Amino acid sequence: MKKFILFSLLSCFFFIQPVHAKTKATPQSKDYNPWFVPADILITRPLGLAATITGTALFIVFSPFTALSSIAPPHDAFERVADVFIIVPATYTFLRPVGKFLCPGDCRPEDIK
Repeated sequence: MKKFILFSLLSCFFFIQPVHAKTKATPQSKDYNPWFVPADILITRPLGLAATITGTALFIVFSPFTALSSIAPPHDAFERVADVFIIVPATYTFLRPVGKFLCPGDCRPEDIK
């Protein structure tokens, strides 16, 4: 019985390998320009990281004023300020595909697919 199970597992292993080897690893459609990739990596990503760090510092500095403005309804001042200062630059820096300078929509995490 052990030999049958071992033979079955080995045969499955060897027959599944060629199936995975035939799949293409290249993207189906090229929606970026390859000439923009070095500029994106060397210029845009470091600037986006600096904007994210600066935005985080500004969010911390402005948080007392944000707390005062969140007293009145709709009570979402922290979400709005965090979205502008932290979420949008971080999404542009870390979630945007390499080589695409423009984010779809407003560069929010739900816009990146």
